[in-house]
Amino acid sequence: MNEINAFITGMSTAVPGAISTQVSAHSTGLMQINSALNQQRDSMMGITNYVMGVKKMSSGKRKYRELEMLKKGRF
Repeated sequence: MNEINAFITGMSTAVPGAISTQVSAHSTGLMQINSALNQQRDSMMGITNYVMGVKKMSSGKRKYRELEMLKKGRF
């Protein structure tokens, strides 16, 4: 009986520490995943904004070129 009490007493201090460590590791993992997803989203938004800017800048030139080709009769 004395061994069982010693075992339970030893576990009573170790279990809350283990639970706390596990929760902390889980939270850290979630933060890293969220950080990676946010970086990926920001990168995609940057690429999208760049492409849209290029399209807006080149749209006037493209219309001008199309009109020129239509005037010359070439397609």
